[in-house]
Parts: sequence; C-alpha cells; structure tokens
Amino acid sequence: LPLTANANIEKTIDSSAKYLIANWINDETLGEYRPPQILPVASGSRIYGACGEPIVGHDLGGSAYCSGTHTIYLVPEELQAFYEAFGANSVTYVVAHEFGHALQTAFASELEGPSRELQADCLAGVFIQTGKAELGITRDGILSMAQAAYAIGGKTHGTGAQRSYALFSGMGVSKSSCKNAEMIALSKGQVNDPLLTKLKGLSKTRSGAKGINTSITPYPKT
Repeated sequence: LPLTANANIEKTIDSSAKYLIANWINDETLGEYRPPQILPVASGSRIYGACGEPIVGHDLGGSAYCSGTHTIYLVPEELQAFYEAFGANSVTYVVAHEFGHALQTAFASELEGPSRELQADCLAGVFIQTGKAELGITRDGILSMAQAAYAIGGKTHGTGAQRSYALFSGMGVSKSSCKNAEMIALSKGQVNDPLLTKLKGLSKTRSGAKGINTSITPYPKT
C-alpha cells in the first residue's frame, strides 16, 4: 500500500481498536473476559493451528475473528478498499464487527450461519453508537457504514439490507435489538419494518441513502 494509505488505515485501526478495547475492559457485564487481541496481517498470509489446519495453512483472504486464539486478524489491503469506497468509518465498522464475534464467543452464543453474522453486525452497532462522539462518527459516517455493510451482503452473512438493518438495530435506529430470536427472524426474512424496505434500495450514492433516518428510536434496547 502507498505510505499515505497505510498511515490513514493505521490511524483508523488505532483509534477504533483503542476505543473498543477500553470499552470492553470498562464493561462490568464482561467480568473477567479479556478483550481480543488485534493482529494486522498481509493479504495472502497463512495461519497454522488454532483456526487453521495444523499442517496445511489456510489463506487469510479477509479480516476475521479466530475464537481459538481470541484474535482478530485485519487485512490492510481489504480495509484500504473499504476506506476508498466508503470512508474511514467503514474501517471502524469492520473492526467492530469482528469485536462482535469476540463478544459472541465470550457469551457462548449458539447462533450459526447468517444469523450469527447479523448479530455481530448488530453488536458492532452497539459499540459504534456508544463511542460515536469519541470516534467522530457523523450521520454521513453512519450511512457510509450501512452502505459498506450492504455491499458485502450474501448468502452466508445475510443480505445487504439485512446487514445494514442489523447494524442500525444495534445503534438503536430500528425497532429490533440484538437478541437471538430477532436476528434469526431477520435472517429468515421475517421482519416487517419500513426501514428494512428502505434499506433494500441502499447504495453508495446520496440518493440511495435519502430518507433514511439515523436518529434513535423510542424502543428499548438490550
């Protein structure tokens, strides 16, 4: 990566990681659960043992959380693409999503497949909403994260609209919360919320985000 690009990505990872780790440590509900370590790795790196095979290494194509070592692996090349397409806040979203997986492991979440990924998006929303002021995240930043979530939707992680909705759920923007039952319903297409319909038209353009309210709803959150 160019030196400037590296500096921008490292600055965003640094601020996001420091906030998330401090937030984790200061959260009394987590008790003695330690925060995950964060390890940036080059694209194409191979890991052995733990989350990879002990002899045959696994290519690390994208950022991921490994429960075996309680480690978040971040791939700068992947994050640079997010940075260029959606801005710095999208990098924060990726880091927070992986922290969501770490939190699922800490509380032994039994969710699997798309509902597990959607819950990690939702938990990322909780982290981000709590640190919005500290991280300097504006309405445009929130929409850029939603657009990033939309862009990486798929069969194994939930559709783009579902991922954006899950993120908004954690932030308190939607009617939903991060509870298992609600994430399962979302993954199965059983959520009836006008916001979800709007998010189905979300794109990287300003017009795609028009009319989406990012303010907090009166619904209680967990």
